[in-house]
Amino acid sequence: MACQTLTSAIDKLVQRQGLESYPCGTGSRHRSSWRAHEHLHDDGSTGAHTEDFDDLMESRPSAWYEETSWSPEASQLKKLAVKESANLKHSFKYSAFKTLRIVDKGVSVVDEGLLKFNCLEELVLSANNITDVPSENLPKTLRVLELFSNKISSLKNLTTHPPPHLHHLGLGNNCLGQPEDLQYLTAHHWPQLMSLDLSWCGFKEQYALVDALSRLPRLRSLVLQGNPLTLTTLYPGFTVDSLERLLYLDEARVTSDDRCRFSGLANLKASIREEAEITVAVEKMTGVPDPASLMDDDAPEFPLISHGYSVCYEFLSQAPSLENQIDAETQTLANVPQNPEEHEEVTSAPCSSADLLETCYKNQNQDFNAPVEKINTLKHEWAEVIEFNYKKTHRINNLDALKSFLLKGLWLTVEEEKVLSWPAQSAEGTETKASAQKKGKEQSGKPKDKMNKQSVLDLIHDPPVKRILGSVHVELKSLLEVKDQIQVRCDLGTMHLEQTIGKPFIQDKGQNKKLKDDRKEEKKGKPGGDTAAGQTNATSSKGRDKGRNEEGTGALADESVPSKMEPLTVEFSVRLGKRTSDSQASECMGSSK
Repeated sequence: MACQTLTSAIDKLVQRQGLESYPCGTGSRHRSSWRAHEHLHDDGSTGAHTEDFDDLMESRPSAWYEETSWSPEASQLKKLAVKESANLKHSFKYSAFKTLRIVDKGVSVVDEGLLKFNCLEELVLSANNITDVPSENLPKTLRVLELFSNKISSLKNLTTHPPPHLHHLGLGNNCLGQPEDLQYLTAHHWPQLMSLDLSWCGFKEQYALVDALSRLPRLRSLVLQGNPLTLTTLYPGFTVDSLERLLYLDEARVTSDDRCRFSGLANLKASIREEAEITVAVEKMTGVPDPASLMDDDAPEFPLISHGYSVCYEFLSQAPSLENQIDAETQTLANVPQNPEEHEEVTSAPCSSADLLETCYKNQNQDFNAPVEKINTLKHEWAEVIEFNYKKTHRINNLDALKSFLLKGLWLTVEEEKVLSWPAQSAEGTETKASAQKKGKEQSGKPKDKMNKQSVLDLIHDPPVKRILGSVHVELKSLLEVKDQIQVRCDLGTMHLEQTIGKPFIQDKGQNKKLKDDRKEEKKGKPGGDTAAGQTNATSSKGRDKGRNEEGTGALADESVPSKMEPLTVEFSVRLGKRTSDSQASECMGSSK
């Protein structure tokens, strides 16, 4: 990809203004398509003459008009080119500019040609491909330098000969955040700096960063949102209490009430570990179909069928060591499927401001490799409203991994677990599942009494059969935008009941073979297989088969009827723990011990 210099991008914008062509410049200002004033010459003749200034400036909708939002001085320069074109010299064009906004123009090099703009005070270079900014190429008159959403990875060259009167420095959404970057944020480099934007970078050590920023004597506005350090329990309290001259933090006014609430947190630097505390809550769930609604009154007594429901969610795995080593066998969000159907198989867990933020999220989400685990609530029996009242607090030391996880979001899944239970074998070992089914059918016409406690203890449970009722993706990136809590009602769509709930009939291959052998023996014992009795048995067998087929057809017919059930919803929340006083922080420190 070819490099594009900053001055070449500016020259293209200036050339589009047509400062040396009609209606600007020193050439003829008459065209037949323009309205001309009739003028009486000394010899009595009349003819077309040049337009006046107002007529020329009314040509805004014409082809020569170019958009000038990239600099307020562009439109003024155009007026000057129309009114006083003789005074418009080449060097004057550069000195006329005080503001330049070169946004999303593919600029990759800030070259020395920028020095020609010797009156430049504001330079905005957001959403470009700049990797380095040599300070010797910046005009000394600069007061505002905005470099949001570039690819800057070091401040060394920027601070070699920085503009001495710079008031605002915007470094948001760049590849910054290493400990060595802090040495360039000093009063020696930025004696007049009043506003600093470090948002969406990789700063994760709040104590060290605040210690460096406290040496900027005129700093009044600071933006840190999107950095891993904002997830810690002491943010923003520690920063506000430490920077006493700060008036704005993350674009919000620091009030006297804030000062009072956070008083004393600056003294806890040595006693509180920089970690995040996140509480996940699953309150209740509605919209689960009642499995008993398909149970037939003539269904056999056994097997007994129980249903349990749980909610599982993905969360950042707790690393076994402080180095946060990633196990090669651990599931990572990089390979978690984004399709809910695929997710069912996972067993572990000109740019507007909106455009710039979207680019920011994409940049911050590169090389994502945060290990996740699958966490389940306890199983609950069916109810119209299943109250989970589940809460779990996660304490995370790896703030970089947590930031990546929040940018990616999590998957929330509702699982159903079905268990079939059979009576245990008697002492003689004669009662099996098949006999229990037969016995259940024989007693199906009688009133069904609950089994006594002794019989319940003798039940044998089959391995649980699990299925996923639905999955939904939950966005979490707003927790990086100075929002402490996300509370959502997840809609997983309308659920459908299984067809097999009505009359379960489960037999293994051995039981089927034994049943066939019994039938053969029965035919051998009765040579008149076509007798009335034999015909009766065959007829009853066919009747049973026909009945089953009709039941199956009916079930399919019921399935084709549009469902009027309510959608499956789960009330879910994620909250960042924040300390607002030194007493709270001390309590947290004591509980962590």
